[in-house]
Amino acid sequence: MITVLWVDDEIAHLQSHIRYLEKHQISVLPASSGNAALDLLRENRVDIVLMDQMMVGMDGLETVSRLRKNYHALPGVMVTQSEEEELMDLAIGGEVDDYLTKPVNPSQILLVIKRLVMGTRLKTQRAAREMVDQTARIMEMRSHEMGWREWVNIYRSWMEKDVASEGSLADEMKIVQKTRFDDLAIDFSKHVERRYPDWIASTGSDSPLMSHNYLERVVVPKLESSNELVMLINDCMRYDQWLTMAPVLEKWFHIETEFMFTVLPSATPYSRNSIFAGLLPRDIWRFHRNRWVEQYGVPGLNRYEPEFLSEALKRLGCGRNFDPDYVKISNRREGETLLHSLSRHMQNGFLSIVVNYIDHLTHGRSELDLIRDLAPDVASFRSLAETWFKSSFLKMLFQTLAARGTTVLVTSDHGSVFTTRDTRIRGRGVSGSIRYRYGNSLSVDPRTIIAARKPAEWGLPDDTPAKTYLFARSDYFMMFQNVPRKELQKFRNTFQHGGVSLEEMIVPSIVLTPKNIDR
Repeated sequence: MITVLWVDDEIAHLQSHIRYLEKHQISVLPASSGNAALDLLRENRVDIVLMDQMMVGMDGLETVSRLRKNYHALPGVMVTQSEEEELMDLAIGGEVDDYLTKPVNPSQILLVIKRLVMGTRLKTQRAAREMVDQTARIMEMRSHEMGWREWVNIYRSWMEKDVASEGSLADEMKIVQKTRFDDLAIDFSKHVERRYPDWIASTGSDSPLMSHNYLERVVVPKLESSNELVMLINDCMRYDQWLTMAPVLEKWFHIETEFMFTVLPSATPYSRNSIFAGLLPRDIWRFHRNRWVEQYGVPGLNRYEPEFLSEALKRLGCGRNFDPDYVKISNRREGETLLHSLSRHMQNGFLSIVVNYIDHLTHGRSELDLIRDLAPDVASFRSLAETWFKSSFLKMLFQTLAARGTTVLVTSDHGSVFTTRDTRIRGRGVSGSIRYRYGNSLSVDPRTIIAARKPAEWGLPDDTPAKTYLFARSDYFMMFQNVPRKELQKFRNTFQHGGVSLEEMIVPSIVLTPKNIDR
């Protein structure tokens, strides 16, 4: 039950309002003075305070000022006869959350209580019901297969609702329909298993935007129509992480949001090289064999991105005859250096930027107990990325680009998924990643792993006979038989990428157009 502390020196005249609230399961603690209110706060659990301003002795503003010394997050509402704007400004400035002028009717009081105390929970419950209904409709569509657009829509809806509820939606869904959402994640992997070879073979507009055609379908058209263009690849950025950044950017940009499917494996050596080369990994290997490096853990897997980009733009018939500039940012010092030299980098009118921070944070969380303790789940990890962005060079870079009138394309090479379940494999010559692997004579559980035994049909190099690629479904991670328990615990409940999940494969494709405002 919600408890309201109502402070008014004429509280006896508000009995009808109090009875109305009590009928709606809201308990009211009455106080006739500021001092009495502070005494009650010390002795009772209170969810919200309603405060009159014009009281004998200590007035409402002074009472609020005193209670804020110890109760910083407690919602407060000023309820007073005064309509003076100066008082309203003082009240809001004094950390009052709302302001009502008397006479007020009981429903107004109830509404403000629900909004301030129950708002997040009510939104979360409604969002959970909507997601359950949407999931039920999708489960019914199994007999006639969904298309990629439906998968994008459900992922977009899920992420937007979860971010709006500050991560509460995921907890609510665990209570309501966890099994059905686990089934949904497996269904997405089955959809990819059936349709992926067709996606990469198709050149029609009905096929999804993907890493290897991002230059052709997004970058080149914008390059032809923009005076200045920046392509920014935020490595390992998920859509929900982008949603925490977007509100900051709305001040400076008009934001258009679409989505892109990453190529497989959903990992940097494949998906990011595909973006810059405008080619599938199979074709990078075929046409740039001396530049193709696939061994897991080898440094410099993306060292040829500037050359790939320059050659791709020429191949795609870009009207501008120039070598595009390229910058990779791995730390704040490098970011600040870019800010100071931005005009030089923009001389040709086009700059590509790779920002590695979220990728470093993702891998660091798997390796460092401190980061894992700071961000034990999806919502807290998202919050950590948001905190970084709000004080980062990247925020300053966006603001500077908006002031220049530069159009910015933002996307990611892949996202990440929170892995919770292990699945076992057998084989020879198997690469080391736990969300994707390749090798020979591989034995797997097809319920948890997709086996691409004809790599060329999956847009992947078939450089050795019997080579097979493995992609973990849903939130599974791949381990060998008889692996020590300690090794399992190292990877359970970590963020990984390379496999087939909504969170890894569906990434935002954003167009930021500067607003025509006085900057």
